[in-house]
Amino acid sequence: FENPRATIVVRQITGAIARRIVGWSQVGDNLEKGDRFGMIRFGSRTEIYLPLAATLLVKVGDRVAGGSSPIARLS
Repeated sequence: FENPRATIVVRQITGAIARRIVGWSQVGDNLEKGDRFGMIRFGSRTEIYLPLAATLLVKVGDRVAGGSSPIARLS
């Protein structure tokens, strides 16, 4: 994801058993805050790479919900 303030990388990794990732967005789509761009199922996971200057709002073990839980603040 890119905007004038930052570039954020999101990587969705399939689980060992079900391997289910559903992507709804395409490269070049414009997304707004809170928009969903895909879904992972059955043990898959999402990794988010933020700029080093970002202030984290969550810690290891916290549960977050896509589209509603802020995870970091960009400076």
